[in-house]
Amino acid sequence: MSKKKEPENIPDQSTDIGNLTPWQKANRKYLAEHGEKSPEDKPNSEPKTKEDVPKEISEVNKDQEIQNETTKKQPLDFEEIEQKKVGGPYNGSFLDRLPNLKTQRNKVLYRRLGLIITVLLIPLVFLIYYVSPFSKLEAISVSGNEVVSKEEILKDTQLKIHEHVWHQYWHRDEAINRLKKDQPRIKTAKLSFSGVNTFNLAVTEYKEIALILKNGKYYPVIEDGTVLSQNVANPTKNLPILEGFTDSKKIKDLAEAYNKLSPELQKAISEIKYTPRESNKQLIQLNMNDGNQVIVNITNLATQMNYYSQVASEMKEKGVIDMEVGIFSYPYPQEDEETATNQPTNDETSTSPAESTEPASESPDNGNETNPEEDHSVPTSSNLDEN
Repeated sequence: MSKKKEPENIPDQSTDIGNLTPWQKANRKYLAEHGEKSPEDKPNSEPKTKEDVPKEISEVNKDQEIQNETTKKQPLDFEEIEQKKVGGPYNGSFLDRLPNLKTQRNKVLYRRLGLIITVLLIPLVFLIYYVSPFSKLEAISVSGNEVVSKEEILKDTQLKIHEHVWHQYWHRDEAINRLKKDQPRIKTAKLSFSGVNTFNLAVTEYKEIALILKNGKYYPVIEDGTVLSQNVANPTKNLPILEGFTDSKKIKDLAEAYNKLSPELQKAISEIKYTPRESNKQLIQLNMNDGNQVIVNITNLATQMNYYSQVASEMKEKGVIDMEVGIFSYPYPQEDEETATNQPTNDETSTSPAESTEPASESPDNGNETNPEEDHSVPTSSNLDEN
């Protein structure tokens, strides 16, 4: 029998270790650790024939494909595997993972400790602030007031220095309502912080639009139609004087219409008289500073007074401009005709302040210049009788 020829050009497995795949290297290492040998290293293995070599190559290729698929699904870092302890699991022993557990446990303890300290520190800060001087009201500044004094405003608001600032700030609406109730001149008020424990009270006041004559005394009338209780000793302000108004609603309606007039027309009016008729309860008479008189309804005051300057410029002499129904003007009648026509009806016409003062100034019995406010006083007539 002839001996079988050994296959030629078979690669030496001892020299072909560098061409092994990572899986084969790991397999050899595992077998070496457990005292086993690979089939290639067994001495009793029969020599491989040429027919067996392709099979082995195909099996190696299959193993490589399987290894590639597994590495795609679960990629492994073989360098880390080599660094693990021999005979231990790939994820490390409990002793290897113990330092990580300690650090994680410390982090949890630090978080809990920080939370506890925060919860206890917040009430402590509030308690310190509550007993400190910063929680007490130190000062209040008032701005925007012109007529009402700062002392009166602070007294009416009932804000107290050296009291808790936040308690007074949360109840600021009540303080503002008390101020408006006690001070009708105050239109708006706003309380705000100007510092850590200081307030700023910004107020705006109603303007005075007229003076009303009651029982021989003059009382201010503000923008909303309210008549103030404090009388004016010397009515020297350039404000119209109201006469004959007894109904507060009529005064408010007049104030609403008067506020719609331009500043020029407001300054041109010297006196407003309430002269109602049975057919018209809204009729008023305006005595102008230029000597004219205007008869108009309260409801039409804001609209029809816009034509006053045009009508007055077309008048050749001073007279009456009637705006009750339409707009037309006529001059003042003569003195004898005026007295005759005014006796039966006093509501239709009225003399201007300039005409009422003319007889007093031309009287030979009065050597001194008379005040228009004193022309209707009783002492003046009694003095004339004595002379």
